[in-house]
Amino acid sequence: MIRPLLLLELRRQRAAVLRMVMLTVVVEAVFFAAGKRSPDNLLASLLGCCIGVVLIIPMGISRDKMEGTLDFICGLPVEARDIAASRFAALAVLTIPWAVAVGALATRVPQSAALSPAGVVVLAWLTMLSLGSIATALFICFDLETLLGAPVVGLIIAVVLIPRIARALLPQVTAELLLRFLSGPSAPLILAAVLLLVAGGVTTAAFALSVRALGSVSR
Repeated sequence: MIRPLLLLELRRQRAAVLRMVMLTVVVEAVFFAAGKRSPDNLLASLLGCCIGVVLIIPMGISRDKMEGTLDFICGLPVEARDIAASRFAALAVLTIPWAVAVGALATRVPQSAALSPAGVVVLAWLTMLSLGSIATALFICFDLETLLGAPVVGLIIAVVLIPRIARALLPQVTAELLLRFLSGPSAPLILAAVLLLVAGGVTTAAFALSVRALGSVSR
């Protein structure tokens, strides 16, 4: 049952994806025309566009809530797990092209030229998948008006504080040290294992919260 729901979700988000493709092209063209043609500037603008890609599915959920479409879907003889799985699968599919673009552009940045392009693609995809999973769960569990309160404030505080806490606990870890580690022969396996563990935990928790919230709607 997941496959028809996934295809339906991808078809419904086609217009949003096309808008994000056009926005990405326009932003990159503006940076290029403005003289910001260095690979790091172009990569920074591409990463900014990735935020919009991550929000395609969550904003679609918010729109479905306002239009009553989500209530209609949850009223169908479909398991809440299948509905949530289709949204998370659509998120995973839609973020792949931008992750590939990040990996291709990152190889032109001097600071990351030594990194494996495939590794950068996987890193970008897992990061986008994790952030998208969190956003999807939040938009399923809360209305947009509610999200503008405590949940968003808590998320912003976490984003601001976690790097500072990590820097305070591990002051010896510098950007140069990280780059040397990432350039080492054992880095891909270690990094892949850590990323899979973190992304898997975040996505699993977000999926469980989404299933629970959708189950309450269907009842």
